Amino acid sequence: MDDCRIEIDGEDFTAECEEITFATKRLVYEEDNGRSRMAFLGPAGFQLTLINPTDRARALVDDGAATRSVRIICSGNSITHPTRFLKEWTTTDGTRKVFGALAWDSDRDAKWVNEPQLAEA
Repeated sequence: MDDCRIEIDGEDFTAECEEITFATKRLVYEEDNGRSRMAFLGPAGFQLTLINPTDRARALVDDGAATRSVRIICSGNSITHPTRFLKEWTTTDGTRKVFGALAWDSDRDAKWVNEPQLAEA
């Protein structure tokens, strides 16, 4: 996206990579009721890939430890997401990539919690 800009934590990172790719994909959950398969559309996620990032952009990768505010501006529109930079790799053709995704909230993830009153019943 040639006409796109990217800001990370309020700083312009547009020149810190050759290309920015992003998407707001939705997860699809499948269930099998024994006769057929059903699909349920889940919440929108966010993914961001910086193509051939500079050392400054590569330094953002921390396996998702820090949450950063990412704003992408394209053609007069913008989208802002809390993002965690998870991985960096080099493809077989030598293209370097940095991947970020919508930050999860470990306090609100679907997870089992201890319910002492149920254990006592």
